[in-house]
Amino acid sequence: MKWSNLTVVFIVSIFLLSSPANARQDDPRLDELFSALSETDNYNEGKVIERSIWTIWLTSGSDTIDFLMAQGMNYMNQGALAKSLTLFTSIIKIDPEYSEAWNKRATVLFLMGEFDASVEDIGRTLELEPRHFGALSGLGQIFDRQDINRGAISAFQKAVNINPHMPGVKERMKQLKKEQDDKKI
Repeated sequence: MKWSNLTVVFIVSIFLLSSPANARQDDPRLDELFSALSETDNYNEGKVIERSIWTIWLTSGSDTIDFLMAQGMNYMNQGALAKSLTLFTSIIKIDPEYSEAWNKRATVLFLMGEFDASVEDIGRTLELEPRHFGALSGLGQIFDRQDINRGAISAFQKAVNINPHMPGVKERMKQLKKEQDDKKI
């Protein structure tokens, strides 16, 4: 099914205006957004839908957790990785079922070069939200850094199957496949 610009704007508007008390990976609005994300061929529409998904994922349903999450992301963006790691770990202790806290901590661990710990947190993220294309992309990046091409390609492919509007991931996957084919020769 093709999605028109008006349909995408309508869907995103309705979903974001009708936020339930507990918006997160179990938010019922995500099913429709993921469907629209995979069905649209328009890159810009895909990015609007993707942002809507991230908005829901980043909304825990708790003002305290949302504040800690925003602060942790600020620290991460400023390069204060130890501070952000502490905050994301605190969020996980408060709400271990909140997938985005696991994903953000996995990101910080990746940035710190703690790949094994990052993979563990990605695993937990994907247990809670199997459609987490960001976590899958992160897993691909870890495998890529470790020269585990088959694992990187697999993780990137899963991410792109969920969110086909990730040109950087698609390009890196294409390069890895070419490198793999070149090694076979």
